[in-house]
Amino acid sequence: MVNLLINPATRISIWLGFAVTVQAIGPSTLLLVTLLSVAALMAMRVTGALTMLRRTRWLLLSLLLIYSFATPGDPALPALGFLSPSLQGLHSGIVQAWRLALLLAALALLLHACSRENLLSGIYILLRPLRPLGLDPERVAVRLWLTLHYAEQQPRKNILSWWHDLRATTEPAPDTATHVNLELPSFTWRDGLALSLVALLIGLALS
Repeated sequence: MVNLLINPATRISIWLGFAVTVQAIGPSTLLLVTLLSVAALMAMRVTGALTMLRRTRWLLLSLLLIYSFATPGDPALPALGFLSPSLQGLHSGIVQAWRLALLLAALALLLHACSRENLLSGIYILLRPLRPLGLDPERVAVRLWLTLHYAEQQPRKNILSWWHDLRATTEPAPDTATHVNLELPSFTWRDGLALSLVALLIGLALS
């Protein structure tokens, strides 16, 4: 497990900042980000990104098709007339699918750098400020822990069992402890530096 010496909440915030930045940059910058992401994945020997892309291939294809046929513009196949996808739609669909693939690659890096417990700690820390709004971060953390616990232990399900599993997650597990002990590391100067850099990059991307 890679230790970046920063708080897990900071790591999650970096991924969220990356998600915002990726949506604001153009194809040329996306290419540079892609090259850097591939280099990071290879250097850290992260294989989870390929698994995520394989599992979401139909989502990526659906995104491409929706943009291709729903965006007005010049027909890519004039012989098909109004049934043809548009050139502008194809371009938009490819870029949006590209951005989603980059988010999945960044998520694979995050999961590689954080254990399950660290990830839940980071989510809990980020949710604590929402307590005055009625959100219970402890309950959310326990639910997430149980969901990840069962996901790791259960074999792969077919599509007919998804609805049953979804309904089952809304009920408390009768034989499972609902106490989860999470280590909450303190913030250091490294976290402040990392968050400042993320804020700077977001500002440059949105400007």
